[in-house]
Amino acid sequence: MSRKNNTISVAIAGDICMRDLTEVMDAEFSKNALKEVQPILDKADVRLINLENAIIDGGTAIHKSGPPLKGSPKNLVFLKEGRFDCAILANNHVGDYGEEGVYSTLEALDKEGIAHVGAGRNLDESYLPWYYEANGCKLAVIAVCENEFGIAEADKAGTAGFDIYRVFHAIKNAKVNADFVLVVMHGGNEYNPVPSPRVVSRYRMFVDFGADAVVGMHPHCMQGFETYNNAPIVYSTGNFLFSKSNVDDDKNPWYYGYLPFITFEKGKLPVLEVFPYRFNVECTLISPFTGKEKEIMLSYLAEISKPLKDEELLKKFFMGWCIISGIPHANRMMFKPEYVDEPEFPTGHPLLAIRNMYTCEAHNELMTVFFKMLADGKLDIGRSMVDEIKRLQKMPI
Repeated sequence: MSRKNNTISVAIAGDICMRDLTEVMDAEFSKNALKEVQPILDKADVRLINLENAIIDGGTAIHKSGPPLKGSPKNLVFLKEGRFDCAILANNHVGDYGEEGVYSTLEALDKEGIAHVGAGRNLDESYLPWYYEANGCKLAVIAVCENEFGIAEADKAGTAGFDIYRVFHAIKNAKVNADFVLVVMHGGNEYNPVPSPRVVSRYRMFVDFGADAVVGMHPHCMQGFETYNNAPIVYSTGNFLFSKSNVDDDKNPWYYGYLPFITFEKGKLPVLEVFPYRFNVECTLISPFTGKEKEIMLSYLAEISKPLKDEELLKKFFMGWCIISGIPHANRMMFKPEYVDEPEFPTGHPLLAIRNMYTCEAHNELMTVFFKMLADGKLDIGRSMVDEIKRLQKMPI
């Protein structure tokens, strides 16, 4: 850690998921998996990680589109071994086991002495910032997620679903109580190497509200970064350690990410440094790139960051993504009048996928732009970008 007065440094790790690892993720497993990346983490004054599953033994999964994810309380040893100070809970999986799962997650983290942010026993609590002090500085962390499943309500435990009014006031109030404000947002289009125009506008808006830095997660692949109004914005870190039983190609972008390392200093602009890495299919080792390989990965990150500087190019990239992902999503949008009389909608019911396309900001933008392209006769613009997107989805090493 820096231990430099008036300076605080933070390392932000992406998605950790215990799926398929519940029985093996003990202290020894964790030490071995983290041994190469730990020296980078240890340079920071404070370490954050996105916990991408509920922590509960047993429990009943909610009805949702997408898989329910959970880990056991014993798996939190991974966070302990990594010396992570705070777990980010604002995501689309912490609420997968309902209120029981949220309470269990909060209690398990409290028991281990690990702080948490982005979920709570009600909506107000889910929006509470987490504060950390070091070297004469105070950092506020605010975590929010898109409105998928498991979102907190006024009288219901869950995660901090995105609400522009609440985010504005959370940042405004945190600026009064802290020297620096970091916003972590969980959202965006999965597997898309270039963020959507609406995501870019939203993250920049957080800076306009007063955030000193913004870090995005969720797409399961790396996206670029930029400096906007003197604040670093990372659009997607990629996964940190996340098993995927049906992927065995270690060059799949699923297995790549980068660790943002942000240094805040009073009276100076924030400094962002990034450390790209990959983890193996077995999820037994996270390996930061070094030497020539690191140079190649940094060049790749620079390339996928270029559209952020060109509004029209960014729009064209997203139109391309709407061809790749919009058509399959549109195939699911079939409402039937009998749905109105059905008493419940179990996981797998087509209504849940439709519901998510309306309530989740990323899916909503995808379908809005896709149908507008279709109605305006502009599908050819999107088709012209498909090959370039697929090229960027292939890792350079």
